[in-house]
Amino acid sequence: MLRARIRRATGTTGLRMSVTHGLGTTADAVWWVGRNRRTPGTYLVASANPNIVHVVNSLNSTATLDVFVWVWQGRLY
Repeated sequence: MLRARIRRATGTTGLRMSVTHGLGTTADAVWWVGRNRRTPGTYLVASANPNIVHVVNSLNSTATLDVFVWVWQGRLY
């Protein structure tokens, strides 16, 4: 399992926050933890690039997040 933790702040409403996780493949799981009280207005947006997660703030303010990304390696037999 590979994992990454990145702290970023979103812009204002409708502006995407791009988080490059550097794990080299599409994330199997993504989770974020808010670092301020405006975080509940934040949601995940699908990404076409396997190394980037896009997060959008739906409130009219910035939100600071810790973004956790996991990639599982291996096969199920």
